[in-house]
Amino acid sequence: MDELRFDGQVALVTGAGRGLGREHALLLASRGCKVVVNDLGSAYDGTGASEKRVADEVVAEIRAAGGVAEAVACDVTDPAAVVEAVRRLEEHLGPTAVAVASAGLHRATWPLDAARARAVIDANVNGTTNLLAAVLPGMLDRGRGHLCGVASLAAVVGLRKNAAYSASKAAVLMLLESLRVDCRPFGIMVTTAFPGYVDTPMITTEERAAGIAMPASEAATRILRA
Repeated sequence: MDELRFDGQVALVTGAGRGLGREHALLLASRGCKVVVNDLGSAYDGTGASEKRVADEVVAEIRAAGGVAEAVACDVTDPAAVVEAVRRLEEHLGPTAVAVASAGLHRATWPLDAARARAVIDANVNGTTNLLAAVLPGMLDRGRGHLCGVASLAAVVGLRKNAAYSASKAAVLMLLESLRVDCRPFGIMVTTAFPGYVDTPMITTEERAAGIAMPASEAATRILRA
């Protein structure tokens, strides 16, 4: 099968500093996209990484390979910040053709902890909603575009000790299912990804040692094919 190409199109990927989002950004760049790399590392994974450093590193890798990329350290849970970031980036790079909502948070919530649950739902549900809401008006005006959200198999089978995470991914699933119906008459495509265990910083050492996790690069390739 011929390699899928997206030459000159602008792709915006959230959570792109590491893990699955990083692989999305690198893969889209290799297929010709001008990629906007979003991450807010310290807020999402507790690593203490500076807000923009991880995104800058991915951008440097893309540029070293001859690609075009820009970094933005935008908190996807802040709707006004996302709208402003999209506005500035589109002025610089052009209209967003592909938006991949890959930013997310995984935290065990057993015993059920309301504060931790709220943080997971805010990142996964509101983060996805804010990105899609920011790029969709322009796509509607142009009559084209592609939205992609990363749900999870946890959206359909609740994971042990992960009630909030499972609920958040079920919400992402339904958000995208409804948007697909609404967007179809306007020429905008919507893809929902359902990865299982993917080898990213989100999974546990035990899950990685069990050999049940798919490499992030393979997961990103399958999602791009979809």
